[in-house]
Amino acid sequence: MEQDNKIQNLTMVILFGIFLQAIFMFGEAKETPNKIAVQFTKAYFTLDKSMAGYLCKTLAPSEDGNIVENYIQKVINEAAERGLSPDFMKSRLFNIETETISRTDKEITLKISADRIVAINPLYALVSKLFQLGKIQKVEDTITVIKEDGKWKVCGKPFSLL
Repeated sequence: MEQDNKIQNLTMVILFGIFLQAIFMFGEAKETPNKIAVQFTKAYFTLDKSMAGYLCKTLAPSEDGNIVENYIQKVINEAAERGLSPDFMKSRLFNIETETISRTDKEITLKISADRIVAINPLYALVSKLFQLGKIQKVEDTITVIKEDGKWKVCGKPFSLL
């Protein structure tokens, strides 16, 4: 009888844990301005073209030009001038923090700060961070995130994109 009670208690604890995990997963999936700013910043410093998906309509790629491709091409040209591969221009961010400066229903201004290290490939960044091989640079900027068509989008002049 006591054995059945222990199994029942253990089963209840496991089911409760699964229930909590499901709730946390749905809460984590919610799109917030801070998450969008962090995701954009990571894409920006890894020279990932997916950053275009986080930009507002005024900055998004259009017939007039593609600001993201222009930025990536500028970085590739910079690397070539220095005799480097474009991979040397990629960075990985650590210790990312966001702080809300101002907020309205449709616009939020965030201060984002992080530690940046060269990331020729993901393993290089991790090893250089662990063994303190690379130079860590501090990244700080203010990012404006607006609500556009029900989604949060990065707008303004993030970093040196423009």
